[in-house]
Amino acid sequence: MANATLNALGQEIFETRYAYPGETKWAERAKVIAKTVASAEKDDEKEKAEKRFYDAVGSGDFIPGGRIIFGAGRNRGNHNLLNCYVIIPEDSVDSIGKTVQDMYKISCAGGGVGFNVSKIRPQGDDIGSVQNSAPGAVSVLQMINEVGEHVRAGKNRRTALMGILNITHPDLLEFLSVKLDQGELNNFNISVAITNRFLEAIELGEDWYFTFNNKEYHSYDLTRNGDEIISVLGMDEEDALARAENFNKVAWTDTFEMIGQRDIKARDLWDMIWKNSVESGDPGIYNIDLANSYTNVSYFERLDSTNPCGEISLPSYGNCCLGNINLNNMVLDDGSDLDWKRLAKTVRTGIRFLDNVLTVNTFPTEECKKVGERSRRIGLGVTGLHYMLIKLGLRYGSESCLEFLERLFGTIRDEAYKMSIYLSRDKKPFPEFDYKKYLEEDFAKTLPARIRMLIKRYGIRNAVMLTIPPCGTISMLHGVSSGIEPIFSAMYNRRYRHNNIWKEQLVVDPLFQEYYDKKKNLEPFIGAYDVAPEDHIKVQATVQKFIDSCISKTINLPPTSTPEEFSQAALDYAPYLKGLTVYRAGAKEGEPLQAIALTKENIEKHMGEQAEVSVAAGDVCSLTGGDC
Repeated sequence: MANATLNALGQEIFETRYAYPGETKWAERAKVIAKTVASAEKDDEKEKAEKRFYDAVGSGDFIPGGRIIFGAGRNRGNHNLLNCYVIIPEDSVDSIGKTVQDMYKISCAGGGVGFNVSKIRPQGDDIGSVQNSAPGAVSVLQMINEVGEHVRAGKNRRTALMGILNITHPDLLEFLSVKLDQGELNNFNISVAITNRFLEAIELGEDWYFTFNNKEYHSYDLTRNGDEIISVLGMDEEDALARAENFNKVAWTDTFEMIGQRDIKARDLWDMIWKNSVESGDPGIYNIDLANSYTNVSYFERLDSTNPCGEISLPSYGNCCLGNINLNNMVLDDGSDLDWKRLAKTVRTGIRFLDNVLTVNTFPTEECKKVGERSRRIGLGVTGLHYMLIKLGLRYGSESCLEFLERLFGTIRDEAYKMSIYLSRDKKPFPEFDYKKYLEEDFAKTLPARIRMLIKRYGIRNAVMLTIPPCGTISMLHGVSSGIEPIFSAMYNRRYRHNNIWKEQLVVDPLFQEYYDKKKNLEPFIGAYDVAPEDHIKVQATVQKFIDSCISKTINLPPTSTPEEFSQAALDYAPYLKGLTVYRAGAKEGEPLQAIALTKENIEKHMGEQAEVSVAAGDVCSLTGGDC
């Protein structure tokens, strides 16, 4: 296959972020990547595997994760090639200290880290004989965030972190407040881990109380200095007053008086989450029950957190080994269909490639190595989906689009699983494989009968293997739309500062420019904010059925959206999605991009100008340290 030719932006990204000293062409990096990853093969297979990998990577059919692109062949091969990890701290000084230490090691090696801090005792609990002294779960995140301020990895990239707290944890309200009201945890994306029981409580109109170690915590109203009303969580009135004395004083002379218990309605808590999310972009939700049931690993792992961009659910010290099928390359030249044989070949190559990466990778800690080898978890995803849809003449989110996506991702799933079975036959299954338990897992039950039969006969090499990363930078590298996101806009104004002067430039999506120049149909070019929120969710829900891990996807909301409107839509789809993240246009000040509506007048006006052709990258993970 021909080598991919990078556009001007892609070449700039390649040279500034990925190129090894002396490399000037993508083909040079692709050759090193292929050789490095093929070194995991037996001697008589290395040459053939290296050519197969080079053909896929060099042509841009398969795009490895950012850490693989950057790290392959560096430091004599002694380099971390995995994007992201997860650490779940236990409720002890030793565990918290080790968490901070290991986070620093992983971040310095270029990996992003996700955390679920729900095992940490709540603020105000006793520590031994010292009453009401525990600093709480949020304090652990604050320590990690401070360390993250001093981490620079790769080519001066900041660390990427995810903070998750369970909906049941008594520190939840503080968790939301410290990020959103106080502007802290700036290195973190945050998510609330919701449960089936919480969703049921919303439907039934029930009160919601918090729990930790089988203790119930209720909300109490108190007055501070006789007038200001505050709410404090406690196990009873006496406990709530004691916690207020320790943690709610503004001045040392402040006094508190109890008013009484006032529990929160589950629906009010749900609405609060989405009010914050619609207004500021945080938090997302992580459906922890669905993530732990719709998988293949529940019989030996607990998936308490995701990586920073949310595309893969992981156990403590689990990793994500990422690579993506470039769907834009799979469209036939006449736009009539996909080249399904090329797609199947690329999927199979991608699975073998990523499995090899696990073998040649240098893990940042021994725990990461042990957990990575236990399941041989990989994450094959896709990018360029919207470009593919545009070329096929399918409107993003339409019924015909959803039907096509079912066929597409069913094919990707089946080809990926068959390849992992063949690898298991030729090598061996992942160490924790037990065919009876594996085939009883909820995701494995969705596989076709012939594939389940093959798993029983030969085993499977990788416990789970499918995900949807955001693919922000690597999509721009190859000049395609990112992940499964729609393009941001066919045309937009970009504001940026140069020499302390604000400038503005018109940016035109390159595929739109090509279609405009060739006088082709422009109707499929709808931007992220032109897609109805429910159509965004429908695409994610459709794809999720065929993905054994999670999906990184942003639901874009127009500036007029209200939290109340989206709260109900989120509730309707929450049982079917492992994660959900929204962003409302204008939610954050100083947004650098402003979409231009595709009216006839705007097209005639702006396409007549000298436009700078770039890539509308869409919404990507806002924390780029893990470089998904």
